[in-house]
Amino acid sequence: MLLAVLIAISTAAGTATANTAAQATVPRADSLGTLQGRVVEMTAATPIGSASVVLRGTRRGTLSGDDGRFLLDGVPVGRTQIIVGRLGYRTDTIAVTIRAGDTTTITVTLQPSTAQLQAVKVAAAATERDQFRLSASPGVVNVRGETLKRVPVIGEPDVLRVVQLLPGVVATNDFTAGYNVRGGESDQNLVLLDGFPIYNPFHLGGLFGTFIDETVGEFELLPGGFPARYGSRLSSVLSVVPKTEERSGVHGAASVSVLATTLSLGGTVRGATSWNVAARRTYADRFVSLLSERQLPYYFTDMQAHVRHRLRNGGALSVTLYGGKDVLDASLASFGDSTQAGGGQLLFDWGNTLLGVAYTQPLGARWGGDSTRVMQRVSWTGFGTTLDLGSGSLRFANRLGDARAWGELSRWRGAHETLVGYEWSGLRTRYDVVAAATPDPILAIGQRPSAASLYVDHTVRSQRMVARVGVRGETVTGTGWSGLSPRLSLKWFANPNLALTIAGGGTTQWTPALRNEQAPVRIFDFWLTADRNTPVARAWQGSLGGEQWFGGTRFVRLEGWAKRYNRLPSSNLFNDPDVRGDEFIVTTGQSYGADLLIRQLESERVSGWIAYSYSVNWRDGADGRFAPVQDRRHNLNVVTSYRPGGAWSYGARIGLGTGTPFTDVVGQLVRRRYDPITNSFNTGNLEVPREPIGGVRNGARFPLFQRLDLSVTRTKPGRRTWAPYVSIVNAYNARNVFTYFFDYSDNPPTRTAISQFPFIPTAGVSVSW
Repeated sequence: MLLAVLIAISTAAGTATANTAAQATVPRADSLGTLQGRVVEMTAATPIGSASVVLRGTRRGTLSGDDGRFLLDGVPVGRTQIIVGRLGYRTDTIAVTIRAGDTTTITVTLQPSTAQLQAVKVAAAATERDQFRLSASPGVVNVRGETLKRVPVIGEPDVLRVVQLLPGVVATNDFTAGYNVRGGESDQNLVLLDGFPIYNPFHLGGLFGTFIDETVGEFELLPGGFPARYGSRLSSVLSVVPKTEERSGVHGAASVSVLATTLSLGGTVRGATSWNVAARRTYADRFVSLLSERQLPYYFTDMQAHVRHRLRNGGALSVTLYGGKDVLDASLASFGDSTQAGGGQLLFDWGNTLLGVAYTQPLGARWGGDSTRVMQRVSWTGFGTTLDLGSGSLRFANRLGDARAWGELSRWRGAHETLVGYEWSGLRTRYDVVAAATPDPILAIGQRPSAASLYVDHTVRSQRMVARVGVRGETVTGTGWSGLSPRLSLKWFANPNLALTIAGGGTTQWTPALRNEQAPVRIFDFWLTADRNTPVARAWQGSLGGEQWFGGTRFVRLEGWAKRYNRLPSSNLFNDPDVRGDEFIVTTGQSYGADLLIRQLESERVSGWIAYSYSVNWRDGADGRFAPVQDRRHNLNVVTSYRPGGAWSYGARIGLGTGTPFTDVVGQLVRRRYDPITNSFNTGNLEVPREPIGGVRNGARFPLFQRLDLSVTRTKPGRRTWAPYVSIVNAYNARNVFTYFFDYSDNPPTRTAISQFPFIPTAGVSVSW
């Protein structure tokens, strides 16, 4: 009985003590108030969604809605401070006075801040570290859109020109934005815009790329060892990801360079739908016509749009559109002293179109996994080119259409990731050569094949190893061909900062480009598809390398690689238009080499990379063994950006490479006609035609290549951020040989060198808001 009384007394005392403590810690209702308000942008007064509103010195806070409004109740009365911030804006601290039992209303204006964007760059650098820790793919290089602006430019920033400066990549000369990866041909690179293929991403005969730099969020180059999800090309994958605008309202950028004018706009609607559009046009034709009677009847245009909507169930739906066109349309006489002279009409146009829709949806924990996701993409890609000489006297035309469906199912379970997918392409190509003098086409080729692929990839991650194994099965109608392409990548961690990688596998390609690889400039490309006459090309490649990190923003990577080509179609320079199937000759070949990358990721002051590549390439054809034009044995590029603080930033690029091979001219032959009346050979009243006689195919090499490019930019942030820049290409005017001109009419014969880019200063300005 006594024990029961003591327990009751103790319980009552504890209850009283708890009540007293609660009264001491919980504020009385008459000492609290409510704070509400709206967060808007300073420049346009547009609402800012997802802005954080936090009571200073506490963990209490909230987020603004899509309309910029927020509500925070239970705020202690008296004078207090709140901290309001959002990515892309300057964080602001506001002093407010809260009245007991009342609601205080305020409006907070935030100013866009480039300093906030700097934090994004630091976070993005960690993505490179994640790539090192989580991915088994070797040799991958990520470059963000902001990096494009730090590399000295020819006119304006260009994705493909930056790709040329990466390890394992060779540009055969200054006049092409095309690139060859680890010994492969330039048509063996798969180029994707937001996951959708583009066949010929070049302007001005290959001088510039088609990607508008203001729309590029980042791009990724896989030079080899890529997973089974990628097919239809032999050498590399270049994936360009559009920029996503996360800020509400309408924001944009405009730039003017010596090459073109660009305008891009973007924004976010209600926090769920992001969009951006951009357009670009050259104005060289307009500018020349203002200063001279001479004409430059050439221009190109680009238009791009991207919309992404986040669904309430966690999925996302996006649409990507692109259209680009080059036009050269003029009288042949317009290139003379007067545009009034008569003459035949010259028309040369080419361009790409793209419409792609993508849908992703997480499915939760299904089929025994921790999480699953489904992805589906459908697209239509078109490429067309026309060369009309003399108002229909001779007309070349090529059209390609690619309707594609691509779907994947991904499952994650513990350390395992499994990906199963398919890809189907319906290809339509036309290749026509017609002349007004003949009623029938000189050449007419139409193809309508389909290509289907099934693939599976499985990745296992542990503390010391990341392994990925996959296989891709493919078939192409009309070829009688089907095949399997196994893929394997393995990364072993000696310690958290050092990893060794080994990778290998097979790749295939059934869409070759009919082009003269010997030509120094890619004037004209025809795309065909494999059939009974044109083989499906195969390549087997492997790599072995290591990667060492020093901290979170600096690493060194060294990789050795080798490739073997089977049934590789090469353009037949002596094909007979009357014979179907001799457009290509079948070759084999090998390439091997090593790539070194030393990289400092984006930082406050210094960033850039040193890329060195050594490679040996050869092909075996009907006329024996020869080196392809991309066989540059040694290639060095040093790219750096320096920002000492303040508004100024500086960029530099040093390029050094051994000469590429070419076919030397060992003589010239005068073509004469036999005159039966005089029983003699003569040339008539025409100029003496001289036909060059070539030596051993690619048996000679151009001299050493060297070039220094410099740039300086002044960025002035504010309500509108202005960034004028000046670039100097070939700063010390190195005389790099582009090609040679031979004249055997002189005694002794002469050889004159035609140079690549001379000293070229360019300037431009961009403004963003």
